[in-house]
Amino acid sequence: MRLAIATPRPDIAPYVALARDYGIGIEIQVYGYHPGLLDGDWSSLVAQHRRLLQGFEGEIALHGAFYDMSSASEDPQIIRVTRERYLLNLRIAAELGARHVVFHANYLPWIRNARYLRRWTQRQVEFWAEIGVEAQRLGLIVALENMWEPSPDLIGRILDGVDSPSVRACLDVGHAYLYSDSIPFTGWLARLRELVVHCHINNHRGVEDEHLPLDAPDGVVDYSLILPLLGSLPVPPLISLEMESLDDLERSLRFVMEVV
Repeated sequence: MRLAIATPRPDIAPYVALARDYGIGIEIQVYGYHPGLLDGDWSSLVAQHRRLLQGFEGEIALHGAFYDMSSASEDPQIIRVTRERYLLNLRIAAELGARHVVFHANYLPWIRNARYLRRWTQRQVEFWAEIGVEAQRLGLIVALENMWEPSPDLIGRILDGVDSPSVRACLDVGHAYLYSDSIPFTGWLARLRELVVHCHINNHRGVEDEHLPLDAPDGVVDYSLILPLLGSLPVPPLISLEMESLDDLERSLRFVMEVV
């Protein structure tokens, strides 16, 4: 099982150390969770991260910008800003030696309109096909993550339309349980099975996206069942543990090793 730990913090040193201890990878999320960096001295932080990652043998991934991003906007200026953000994320990922870059499609499930969904899907296909060309040039794979999408078909139809090995899926297990429209997790796996290259795993109580440890006693996701399902995917994805604290990450890593 290909594992990584995620961190949204600028100081990745303790997370790199933990990843080295366990012989796993790291997903660097600060360039997505702190988008103001992209208008500042991001190159200095990249240089710092490159130094910390020297000799790092685990896989490296990056989470891109997602706050207020709209890759299917009707407004060309919004599309321009979103594209600029994502292209910069790709550049940073390449400089850090990452392989996967996670982005969100940011579907708004409260808009219940078939015409909106058709147009949204077509604009997403056009946008990600263009981003995919740049990702391929840089040797990267874009992984589209489900967030508020109530059905795996929303991401699935985009990826079917783009039809590129450089644009694939990031299956977020917690989001599938929290925002899904009564679709069981096995349904998500069945629809996205051949498309998943990256996963996010954490737990929650079924109300909000809390990023609890995998074995949280009041968590709604039973990872003793989920982890074997993820392990059965035809191409093993990079499975990234998303918790805030090092203690929760290490606790969850121990749980994974007991289950698998």
